[in-house]
Amino acid sequence: MAHELADTKILIVDNQSEIRNMRETLRDIGFNSVKDLTSGLKVLTEIQKETPDVVLVNYYLPQYSGMQVFKSLSGTKAFASVKFIMIVPKTDSRKIKDGIIADGISTLLERPFSSDELRESIFSLFGMGMEHMKQVAELQMQEGHELFEAGDYENAVQKFREAGDVVSNPESIFWQGRCYLEMGMFDQANASFQNANKGKRYPGISKWLGFLHIAKKDYKEAITHLDRAIKEDKADPFLLVARGKCQLFIDTESMAEVSFNGATSLAPNDEKVKLEIGNAYLEKELYDKAEKMFGAAIKIASNDIQLYNRMAIALRKQGKFKRAIEIYVMALKIDPENEGLYYNLARALHESGDDEKAIKVLNKALDLDPEFTEARELKKEYTKG
Repeated sequence: MAHELADTKILIVDNQSEIRNMRETLRDIGFNSVKDLTSGLKVLTEIQKETPDVVLVNYYLPQYSGMQVFKSLSGTKAFASVKFIMIVPKTDSRKIKDGIIADGISTLLERPFSSDELRESIFSLFGMGMEHMKQVAELQMQEGHELFEAGDYENAVQKFREAGDVVSNPESIFWQGRCYLEMGMFDQANASFQNANKGKRYPGISKWLGFLHIAKKDYKEAITHLDRAIKEDKADPFLLVARGKCQLFIDTESMAEVSFNGATSLAPNDEKVKLEIGNAYLEKELYDKAEKMFGAAIKIASNDIQLYNRMAIALRKQGKFKRAIEIYVMALKIDPENEGLYYNLARALHESGDDEKAIKVLNKALDLDPEFTEARELKKEYTKG
């Protein structure tokens, strides 16, 4: 479908100021070849240079009307295959409709018209009604989501763009923004989020603008959007966590504590909330606070290996190697075949000064995964030492 649109040549013949918007809409849909004229008298000259596939023409053109344009072209064998859409005023539509149809024009577009109505009239020439267009768009959105979940953001954004080309909707624009955000294309992500929210038609966009500015490390701007998002959704603890992280990074630790406490009050038994707060403390090098938060999370989800790993990192950063080793051993009791845990345990043992045990632990990691390059390199390093 996209290939067919790109190759289709369209000529707009209209003397109204809307001609520019029409041209932009058609190009947004996927038509690469769109030309326009303001006079019917120029059509015959222009069409000799390149024959269009579709002509959108204003019925009430001065001097040389839309019907005269149609009759002069449709009566010529060389241009018999050209498809016509006649633009007529809604007020006159009933009066002139029958005569236009009798003359052989099957598609009318009543002015004023929306972008979606323009799309529908174009697609009707390709045998696609609005319902079929919606089905095509839904399928493309579904394919886009599957690609997004698979981490193929470049192809996902293309699918979301194609879905929006078929049926304009803020959802497809929003998901283009999500793809751009994941790809680190922050300007494009911002433009997509802003476009999705034109007329405030996409609720929840403030949250994603906040996350966008966090990714850009523009924490003050992120807080502005997150404050708005929190007002819109007071039940989401992760918005408070995100704001707290920003406050932490602009050195307003006391305000961050308020946000974090609000998040844990909203979700006291959610280990993911505590994990995210702990990660923020870890990134800010507040290791004692990170340790406490990871410890609280472990009490809720005692089988979550990630929590043990994060807590052990916080302990190692504080020089608490013995306790870090104990945490890794606890994690290995839960998942004894996890080569990554053995690797991290070896590092903690090395940091505590016990290279002999570290090498034995690395051997265990390599037994589980002989292709574990990092473990092999670390073993060489510790053996030399």
